[in-house]
Amino acid sequence: MQRRGVVDSRPAYGFNPRFARNARLQVSYDHDEMTEYDREATGRLPPQSQANTHVAGPLNYRTPNFDRHSYGIQSVSRPSYRQPGQLVVSTMQHARQHNPNTQSTGHRLLYPTRHASDDALSQDRGANPRNVHGIRLRPVSELPDIYRGMFKFGVFNAVQSKCFDTVMHTDENMVISAPTGSGKTVLFELAIIRMLLQAGGNSKSVKCVYVAPTKALCSEKCRDWTMKFAALGVNCCEMTGDTVQLGRGAWGSARDATVIVTTGEKWDSLTRNWRDHGQILNQVHLFLVDEVHILNESRGSTLEVILSRMKLRGSSTRFVVVSATVPNIEDVASWIGDGTPNGSATVMQFGEEYRPCKLTKIVYGIPHKREQNDFAFQKTLDYKLYAILQQHSVNKPLLVFCSTRKGVLNTAQHIMKEYEVAGDKKQNVPWSRPTRIEHTFQDKSLHKLAACGIGVHHAGMTPEDRRTTEDLYIKKILRIIFATSTLAVGVNLPAHTVILKGVKVFQSNTLQEYSDLDIMQMMGRAGRPQFDKEGVAIIMCESELEAKYKALVQGQTVLESSLHLNLSEHINSEVGLGTITDIETAKEWLHNSFLYRRIQKNPRHYAIGKDGNQTWQQRLDDLVAQSIVKLQEAGLVAYSDERDGQLCSTEYGDIMSKFYVKQSTMALILKLPERATARDMVYNKMRTHNDIRYQIKKIEKPADKVFILVQAVLACINLSDPEYRSGDSNAVLEAFAIFRHIARIMKVVVEVAIVKQSGSQLRYGMELMRCVNAKAWEDRHFVLRQIDTIGEKSLQVLAGHGITTIAALRQQDPMRIDVMLNRKPPFGFNVIAQVQQLPQYTLRVVEKSLVTHKAQNPVEVELEVECGMIIGCDLAKAKKNKTRMTDMTSVLTVTSETDFVDFRRIPTKALKGSKKFTLNVNFTKPSQSIVVYISSELYAGVTVSESYKPQTSATQFPMKDTRPKGSTDVLLEGLDEDPDFWNMAPDDEDSPAGLKRTPEPASKY
Repeated sequence: MQRRGVVDSRPAYGFNPRFARNARLQVSYDHDEMTEYDREATGRLPPQSQANTHVAGPLNYRTPNFDRHSYGIQSVSRPSYRQPGQLVVSTMQHARQHNPNTQSTGHRLLYPTRHASDDALSQDRGANPRNVHGIRLRPVSELPDIYRGMFKFGVFNAVQSKCFDTVMHTDENMVISAPTGSGKTVLFELAIIRMLLQAGGNSKSVKCVYVAPTKALCSEKCRDWTMKFAALGVNCCEMTGDTVQLGRGAWGSARDATVIVTTGEKWDSLTRNWRDHGQILNQVHLFLVDEVHILNESRGSTLEVILSRMKLRGSSTRFVVVSATVPNIEDVASWIGDGTPNGSATVMQFGEEYRPCKLTKIVYGIPHKREQNDFAFQKTLDYKLYAILQQHSVNKPLLVFCSTRKGVLNTAQHIMKEYEVAGDKKQNVPWSRPTRIEHTFQDKSLHKLAACGIGVHHAGMTPEDRRTTEDLYIKKILRIIFATSTLAVGVNLPAHTVILKGVKVFQSNTLQEYSDLDIMQMMGRAGRPQFDKEGVAIIMCESELEAKYKALVQGQTVLESSLHLNLSEHINSEVGLGTITDIETAKEWLHNSFLYRRIQKNPRHYAIGKDGNQTWQQRLDDLVAQSIVKLQEAGLVAYSDERDGQLCSTEYGDIMSKFYVKQSTMALILKLPERATARDMVYNKMRTHNDIRYQIKKIEKPADKVFILVQAVLACINLSDPEYRSGDSNAVLEAFAIFRHIARIMKVVVEVAIVKQSGSQLRYGMELMRCVNAKAWEDRHFVLRQIDTIGEKSLQVLAGHGITTIAALRQQDPMRIDVMLNRKPPFGFNVIAQVQQLPQYTLRVVEKSLVTHKAQNPVEVELEVECGMIIGCDLAKAKKNKTRMTDMTSVLTVTSETDFVDFRRIPTKALKGSKKFTLNVNFTKPSQSIVVYISSELYAGVTVSESYKPQTSATQFPMKDTRPKGSTDVLLEGLDEDPDFWNMAPDDEDSPAGLKRTPEPASKY
């Protein structure tokens, strides 16, 4: 049986058939199929007495010359899972053209003005599930067939439906402010679909970049989108990490990806070299930013800079950014703009009522006594916590965030004691005690806590204990978990009530307040819609901070810029890009920043340490001038005479920008002594390196701890042993965090040494860089750990047989390796195959000529250096090393006093054929020699060196005058280098009276 329905400017379905006779535009659909579709989409049948349509205006496709496509009307094909009927679609854009009642205010979209007939419809509509907050929900069937399968629901929610037309049918820049859990990810996906539709199916020609504040969020999003877009032939890749590689390796699989998921810091490091990657960057047509409200934090300056850079250089790029609820979202929109000089991005703003799960937010201010330090205050919070748990638990899952791992355990034990006391006194308890726990914990103290329904979760626990805690919590055996803030971005554990016990975390050797993003992420764990209908988020803080956090949780914290906090570093990168060439262009660049918008409205916020009566223009000028002077004094930028006095980046400035290091770190590296030793670089430079071969008396500062941890890694000490584990510390994780940064900083040390031509710094810097990459000292048997299949026990066995170097291992018989390590073939063959993959260098230094000057001048020697690589034959197919093609070989020549002579860098693969070059060296004393080192920049233990000392009589070298200087010698010192001293012809002005210089007669020829 066929029935007829009606639609308006937006598609609708499931209408009550009794309204069909009043419609001007009619389509047919199968009512039985529509009813079943509605059951799938909402879980219930549509009320037959309700209507979910509003007739926008008289349209009749039977009118002569009516073109259904010109009105945005299209027949939507059957979804892959069910055919709901033939629907008619019309976009909001065409509704505005053909319905005089449709209004537009700026960029805010409003729906048609209501008529009396609408009131009749609304009375009959009642609590229609297709209308939420007065917004008509849009069906997924509006999308083309191939994209519908991406969504596991039938209709978009209110936030998504309101934004649908702007996202899908325009290219307007958008700023969307909505509460957590309101479905903002779907809006990003719709924007990607819009980009793909415009590309006409050629997804390789366009790119979308998604920027998230954390690596955890990037990983989650990449996994999700990889599964969703894979069926469409759209590649998605993740680009995170702190190490900036060079060349093609900087992009990797992202070169061929359509959707790139990255962090702001990684994207900043890539786009600082825009000229090198311009071809790829020009393909970026869509730029998505999640959690844009981190502009308020110290690392928000990076996000601000990359958005400004993409606006300036990505002329055809569309921006879609989302934010938590903030009062000045309009400032963000005016900064993003619409591509015109004074335009603003489209703003879509949604309040807390759009949150799918109601969240009650409470802030408790606790008095902080003057004599209390921050750690003592944490104990005060422990004593206040139990009463709060009793008040808000309602026997539902609880999650309590503490600032430190030690604090997690101490708080859990304190609450356990109060829980047991309340139980013994037959008082009401916040949760019921579990009857029986079958799981066991490796840490016995956790079992006692679990008996009271209490669990703890932090990175210092063993993976097994963490998994057990998670399983028991999900099974509702554990009713409360005490955790560090890392859980907020990790495992998805649902909770009805979340409590932040304190708002400070231990960072940089002191307690600092959580970032706003961390606060929102922790609170966001409360009331997950798939598990609960409502949630409670509680913040416990000092009384003086109560007003601040009430404003934050209510979305009343004004978003400010943080660019001024490290402006000089970002100006340095823009100088290197050529965007800034003087103070005036620096000011123009700032005009594209969020700082420029906010400093006009709140100049006092940015007048740090300055006269509060400054105008915002004066403050802006001060910020720019001070930053450039600071960079000049550090030797990072300079005014170039070759470029008409333009401001240019120096070699040091280029290095700082290229390797993405802070100016403070760069300053330490530039202050390294001329004859720096390995210990100097390790301890004084970045304080992030070495092994216990360099002893310190006592660990008193964080730098001392880092110093020991790096040495422990290079010495192959097993940091996972229980003796190195404590409740508030995990040496493995801390060492991992250090080594994420140290390799990049060592590259900076080497590059600075090359510019300085500092032989000592270059030699030891390259040695440390190789050791860091190998995670082993290259002059000890630990260097063999670079072979994947050789573990700690195998290292000890090989060392016991005298095999302590790569060269010695290369000479072994594979069968002997099997016997020594008690392994079965082809283990030994695979080990030797991997060794053969490492470079094996050859080096030869030959004297071509030697010239002496009878002890008047240094001995001049011309040398020929020949370097090459022995190509080993693979005994087995070794696992391919993707980084091998990016490995570089360095050839360094220094004197016996480590004075710089020469440095060359050659791609390792180019050495398959030998290379020769000539050196001209001056020797000033008989004991002097030179040493040539050829080494990999990636692998340790493969360095080859060759020395040369001229074979000539000691009398041929200039003799150094060791006699003590007299007073006359001191007075005459340096005059031999003064050209005026040797000019015996007097100047005309200085000639005595009567004396005239006789000009020489002109030559006849």
